Amino acid sequence: MPSRPILLLDIDGTLIEDRGYRCAQVEAARHVCARWGLPTHTPTEDEINVLHACGYSNEWDSTAFNVGINLVEAGRGNRARPDFAGWARRTRLFSGAPHTRARDLLLSEALPALHPDIHRLLDDVRDPRVSETTRLLYIFVLGSARFEQHFGLEAELHSPSFLETMDVPIPDARSREVILSHPASAYTARPSLPPDGSQPGLYQTPEGEIALAQLGMPDLPLMGLGPMQWLANARGGSVWDYAKPAPAQAIAAMLSASGLPLQDAALAAHAFVRSGQPDGVGLLDGAQVVVIEDNAGGVRAVRSAAAALGAVGVRLQVAGFGVARDAAKRAALAEVCDAVFDDVNQALRSL
Repeated sequence: MPSRPILLLDIDGTLIEDRGYRCAQVEAARHVCARWGLPTHTPTEDEINVLHACGYSNEWDSTAFNVGINLVEAGRGNRARPDFAGWARRTRLFSGAPHTRARDLLLSEALPALHPDIHRLLDDVRDPRVSETTRLLYIFVLGSARFEQHFGLEAELHSPSFLETMDVPIPDARSREVILSHPASAYTARPSLPPDGSQPGLYQTPEGEIALAQLGMPDLPLMGLGPMQWLANARGGSVWDYAKPAPAQAIAAMLSASGLPLQDAALAAHAFVRSGQPDGVGLLDGAQVVVIEDNAGGVRAVRSAAAALGAVGVRLQVAGFGVARDAAKRAALAEVCDAVFDDVNQALRSL
């Protein structure tokens, strides 16, 4: 058991000011809307924060939703700027994954003639080979050269990586020292490379690695989507059976922070979730865990994992620290966090 608290650190909005993803989301939506002959309206920063608070923290969901909103509004004869925040809030009336809720809301309000295009936009938002919005998003996120190298697809336009050119690290020098002096891991929904050096696939682009390089912490254990997709390939199921807000990624992140290699941590987390037996996770007994997030779902996942571990005698003390300045995000975080701070520097100084 670590003598210091385990730190689970989200990346976007916590360790990184994610300007690159936000700009990529806007540019991808504009390009697709222009191709479809739609108004090219996109959300403001405040509206993006509301989207995040409503569960749309992954840009492949929000980009397709953005295009769909413009499509439905134009179908009504309204080419004025939509109320993106209002649309985001109305998705709370529906159940399911974010893209499913967005699709079902749009279908409920759209003319029947638009239903095929809504399905085309939102049935599968993850795969750039299928989704036009996600393909453009990846070109902007990775840069056209890395996009072609990773996916084996020809880029439709030339672009640098918005992550490399626009993202800004948030931790100051003191905070980096705090992180590196604790058992810690990056606990993120960013795609990342597979943990065994195998050929990367979907959800295994090096976006997490780009962030850690920018932070000057390339050796911080990175429990992103790469290990979760690797786990799905090895043990069956979908990456979303394991990634947050599911508890498996949270448990794997704790184990990797405690010193287990990424793939061993992922396998141990899977074994526990499947069997409910404490073999492989017992080293966490008695640990204090501090999760620092700008998204309530990640905190809920850690608390859910701690409850499951506690039920078999692996006792954890969990503190949730939210980080956000936006009022909507702070309100969502306050429901699940012990404290909400302006940024990760304030949160780490409170340890």
